[in-house]
Amino acid sequence: MLDNEWETLAELLKAPVDPSRRVLAGPVGRLQALHWITRAATSSLDLDEMLSTVTRVLRETMRVDSCGIFLYDESSGTLTLRAVDGIAPDRPGRFTLPLGVGITGQAALTRRLQIAFDAPRHPAYVDYPHVDDRPFASQVSVPLLSRQPGRLLGVLNVLTLEPREFWPEEIDFLETAAGEIAIAIENALLYRETDAELRRRIAQLELLQQLWRAIASTLDLGELLGTIAARALELSGARGVAIYRQSRASGELELLRAAPAEWFAREASELEQPLRSAVQDVLDGGAAVWRDPIGGDFAVYVLPMITGRRAVGALCLLYSAGRPAPEQTGLLHAFTDTAAIAIENAELYEEARRGLARASTLLRELHHRVRNNLQTVAALLSLQARRAGPEARAVLQDAVSRIRSLTVVHDLLSGRELPEVPLVELARIVVTQAVHSLYGDELAVQWSVEGDDVAVSSRQTTVLALLLNEFVTNAVRHGFADRAGGRLSVRVRSEGERAVLEVEDDGRGLPAGFDPLRERGLGLQIARTLAEVDLRGELEIGPAPGGGTLVRVRFVPEARGQMQKGNVS
Repeated sequence: MLDNEWETLAELLKAPVDPSRRVLAGPVGRLQALHWITRAATSSLDLDEMLSTVTRVLRETMRVDSCGIFLYDESSGTLTLRAVDGIAPDRPGRFTLPLGVGITGQAALTRRLQIAFDAPRHPAYVDYPHVDDRPFASQVSVPLLSRQPGRLLGVLNVLTLEPREFWPEEIDFLETAAGEIAIAIENALLYRETDAELRRRIAQLELLQQLWRAIASTLDLGELLGTIAARALELSGARGVAIYRQSRASGELELLRAAPAEWFAREASELEQPLRSAVQDVLDGGAAVWRDPIGGDFAVYVLPMITGRRAVGALCLLYSAGRPAPEQTGLLHAFTDTAAIAIENAELYEEARRGLARASTLLRELHHRVRNNLQTVAALLSLQARRAGPEARAVLQDAVSRIRSLTVVHDLLSGRELPEVPLVELARIVVTQAVHSLYGDELAVQWSVEGDDVAVSSRQTTVLALLLNEFVTNAVRHGFADRAGGRLSVRVRSEGERAVLEVEDDGRGLPAGFDPLRERGLGLQIARTLAEVDLRGELEIGPAPGGGTLVRVRFVPEARGQMQKGNVS
């Protein structure tokens, strides 16, 4: 690739992603398109938004009349048009194809690429809706396959109104793009299922806590069962209590808790089988039963624990004398219903926690993949910088520095359960990275990072990493330009609801007549946009009290964690 192409690519990678821009033709254009597709796939888990972006980018890159994505529904065996850009004979969601019907259906059925120069003469062609009475002339259909071998997610289509031959490198590009899109679809679907299930179950837990706080004072199943057993003995006056659960999968009975534990252990040999028989009769009939006698001198009153969804199990009250009074039975049934809901929701809570763990794992995996991709791009640009002239080398090195600052962000987020990062920790890593990139292992710059405990969201983490990289790079290149080194200080503090980030150097200071509002340098434009637009904050640049330059950014953190005063160095 020629140097001017690398310079063009470097500029594209530095700039914010804007898929609405016209995509370049040729290898650089396809590489740019893959960059945008990867960013769209990893920056958003909204399926429709992601598909809309990639169809637009692909249509402009391939210079075709229409680009569409069909998603496969395993339950019905049909393909449904989910996103389309360009000429659209029908709206997404209204056009469906059975598996194997048409060129699109053949690509899905065979799991193989279909290329049709003369689409109407293709053996599998069906009369796809025309555009102004004209059928599409040429079509390429690429199956979208899951990481699970053989699982179909959908089909990617590009179509033209005029006959067209597609070059091998264009087909390779489509297959590569299809692989990225398939991963993004799979992740978006998994996230949607996990998120919906998690929200539903958390809502159930909140309702449970409001209505039955006394018995559902905990969501730990072991502690909950202890509370239920103790309250049942207190309410009924029984000699003992046993709680059984029916397995949803096998229907088998499981003894969850018995109290008093020592007493039940002594009597278990005689009570276990009669209790199981009585519980099974209750679950089969759906009504409470009284058995007298069982296990010698004991009687048992068995109440079903039933929720609106299923029979959870049964509560067994063991009596050595007497039986529940008529006025007690209503309270016992109400108590048992509450216990049933409490037990079921404790189980749902554990499942919700596992769902949250799956969602956290997915997000960490996404950040890990983005970090790896950014490292690859930075390595390629660094390799080209070594072979470029002085002017091109400076541009490429700036691009590498910005990309590596983003890599730091995704490296931090890939190892965290929650998407929040302490700003002091972020600053320390970014400054280390930036100084090392500019000076290597030389100890030319002395630097420090200190301040209050301020947490920022994952979105703000990306913006602040880029800002810090710009501030440190500018201080070193301009402030220390004629010196062997210098000192750099980064401070973080909280001012009420706002946070303040300061970067101060002891360099030669700002040039005479410097006005940040009139300067047009790329670095300053990037810093102003990041601070004022992305952070919705304020950017101040002026002389430092002791000489040099002081840059200050004020903004409101989005993280949930409260800002705390304290010196973290």
